[in-house]
Amino acid sequence: ELVGGCETVSEINEMLQGTPEWFKETKAVKSFITEAENRDKTSVGKKFVDFEVTTSEGKTVKLSDYVGKGKYVLVDFWASWCGPCRREIPNLKAISQKHKDLVVLGVAVWDKPEDTKVAVEQLEIKWDVIDNAQQEPAKLYGINGIPCIILFGPDGTILSRNLQGEELAAAVDKAIAK
Repeated sequence: ELVGGCETVSEINEMLQGTPEWFKETKAVKSFITEAENRDKTSVGKKFVDFEVTTSEGKTVKLSDYVGKGKYVLVDFWASWCGPCRREIPNLKAISQKHKDLVVLGVAVWDKPEDTKVAVEQLEIKWDVIDNAQQEPAKLYGINGIPCIILFGPDGTILSRNLQGEELAAAVDKAIAK
């Protein structure tokens, strides 16, 4: 059964063995494969993939404005309407308090900029939040569920991906202790 989860390209190809050629050519299957390829290109150990967003303020912002600049960067792909995303904010605040040199960046995907702004205020988020990112960053990173939190090393290498809560805090502690 083909489900949009976190399958790798080889797992998808394995699932597709014995299926008719026309099925492999469907938009849905091709989309799962592209998502898996993008997830692989942005997996732990790989360098970051840059993207550019025009915010609701009309400002052009790139991921490379933050990542690969010599600091650890925690990027939270989230949305205002996402309950699990909102529940993760106190954990991100605690991590940010503990590691003063860590850069935290929010990237609001699949969200209306005005809703993002309200959530930033309600949740008292003090770090930069790129609003109006929509689908592109999620596509580039093969993200199909949020929150998706990625820890980047000082050189822009992905150190952890998709961790939350205590696991995320421990991964940040371990990376920064090195």
